[in-house]
Amino acid sequence: MRHGFKTLFLFFTILTLAGCAKLPIPSKNGRLHTIAFYNTEKFFDTKDDPKTNDDPFTPDGEMAWTQERYAKKLTNIATVIAGIGGNNGPAIIGLGEIENRQVLDDLLATSPLRKLGYSVIHRDMADEQGLDIALLYKARFFKPTSTQYIKINFKERGYTSRDILQVKGELQGELVTIYVNHWPPRGRTGRGRQDESRLQAAAATLRQEIDKQQKADPNAKIIVMGDFDAEPRSDVLQQTLKATGRPNPAYNEELFNTHFISFVNGLGSYAYRGDFQMLDQVMVSKSFIDPKAGLEYVRGSAKIYDPVTIKYTLGKFKEAPRSTYSGTVYLGGYSDHFPVFIQVRRVK
Repeated sequence: MRHGFKTLFLFFTILTLAGCAKLPIPSKNGRLHTIAFYNTEKFFDTKDDPKTNDDPFTPDGEMAWTQERYAKKLTNIATVIAGIGGNNGPAIIGLGEIENRQVLDDLLATSPLRKLGYSVIHRDMADEQGLDIALLYKARFFKPTSTQYIKINFKERGYTSRDILQVKGELQGELVTIYVNHWPPRGRTGRGRQDESRLQAAAATLRQEIDKQQKADPNAKIIVMGDFDAEPRSDVLQQTLKATGRPNPAYNEELFNTHFISFVNGLGSYAYRGDFQMLDQVMVSKSFIDPKAGLEYVRGSAKIYDPVTIKYTLGKFKEAPRSTYSGTVYLGGYSDHFPVFIQVRRVK
């Protein structure tokens, strides 16, 4: 009987720890704040914009993008955002593939987000399809002081894409800089091989901005988030951007890629033909790692938000994100990406 009680106790201990692993990490210091990014997958409204190539996403277009489908997408995305990091949504979240400000306003008017108090930073960008990035934030936690849209210096003549969004502001009274990214897809060489020059241009442009900041203030608190169309071990992230999986503060010019361990463990935010890829990531400056005071990155808090409701549970796409479309076939899902997030807190 004594061995039976020990076995039972061990069983309940494992269950308790498993449950705790899914809860926000407790803090003896300041309040936890969730910082997230979500590529929402071609989040168009139903109106035709003559300045962009959005014709397929209209009621008469090949995607048959009706008001009913748009309304379902609004509710789906809002429900996901509200669940990231708890039941009240993240303090700050970057969004990718948003068509315009109207989509953001409609999103915040849905019941899951209406009472959460989000404000918006957005402007139209030079994307062929008209898909932008944006930042949502809760003004009671984050107070923006400046916004800048950084144009990427592409070597490819005539090529344009989304800017990098830089937002500076105060989070729990401390100045932080947030960079929201959605880097362009790879190009093709004349021989049909993948060309990373666009990604290299984006990484070099962002690195130049970070170098300027760190030269002025080596302890600047910097958060980089986005869909980089490259995985953590790629040269473009490790060599050009200097974002690594090494948390050692001694290498203070580097960014710490908080989702590197997710990649090492075979996880991903996006699935292509059954292959999970860690394209969406959050990175922080080393000043967030074990500071004596001020904001710190909560170690182990970097997660992929993938509740069962937003992924396939059966078939060949099992565990992959439930997307809105597969080609031109409407599936009624959420997005072809999972959100990613981290948590920070203030050291007292």
